[in-house]
Amino acid sequence: MKNTQVYGINNYDNYILQGVQARKYYGAVCTVLFLVGYIFYLNCIVAVCMMALAIPFKKTYIKFKIKQQKDLLRHQFRDLLYSLSSSVSSGRQMSEALIEGSKNLSYIYDEGEPIMVELKYMTTCIKESRITDEMILKDFAYRSGVEEIISFADVYSTCRATGADVGDMIAKAAEIIMDKMTIDREIKTITAQKKAEAKIITSMPMVIIVFLNFVSPGYLDSLYHTFAGHIIMTAALGTIIISYYIMNKILEVRL
Repeated sequence: MKNTQVYGINNYDNYILQGVQARKYYGAVCTVLFLVGYIFYLNCIVAVCMMALAIPFKKTYIKFKIKQQKDLLRHQFRDLLYSLSSSVSSGRQMSEALIEGSKNLSYIYDEGEPIMVELKYMTTCIKESRITDEMILKDFAYRSGVEEIISFADVYSTCRATGADVGDMIAKAAEIIMDKMTIDREIKTITAQKKAEAKIITSMPMVIIVFLNFVSPGYLDSLYHTFAGHIIMTAALGTIIISYYIMNKILEVRL
């Protein structure tokens, strides 16, 4: 629904890397790239040149942060669903349920958490009668980009349009969405160990290279000081990166 008007304060499909976060990113990534470059080429100039890869890697990092903030919002929205389902089932209007949900979640989350920021904005809009509760939910849903929130907003909109039993429909939709989120969390728990193993496997070649250089200096000189050796090291580094990417793709399970 691309034409949905945006009223809210945050678009979760965007992430701006600046200030302290940018300094932390460049500091950490440049350090890692320098160490990797030095381990594989034993050359400070090449290691410094590899630090420039921090710039194209920034896009990947931003995608990771966007996914991270959406996952956090999805988890927090699950708690809001329990409150909304209970409130609407007891006969309250959605606007009243949102206000009550804001109070209930304030005991769990700090004011700076994404769901609390959104609820504060929604309750302000409701009290000032700026936009309807249906528009508020759709605005929040499509800004979030989270499938479960969009599904919930669509169900509520359909109920309002068809005159269906809002309480019953929302309770069923909430149950389905929460079951899906529970399964998704269980899958992530199961694959977490495999992802950790993938990181260990990826780091092992570097650990072996450092170990050989430490216990037997000069043993890898032919790889560091010949053209063929540079090609072999570059191929090895490329293989490690590609293998790690493939392992992560295999473990990326989507419902």
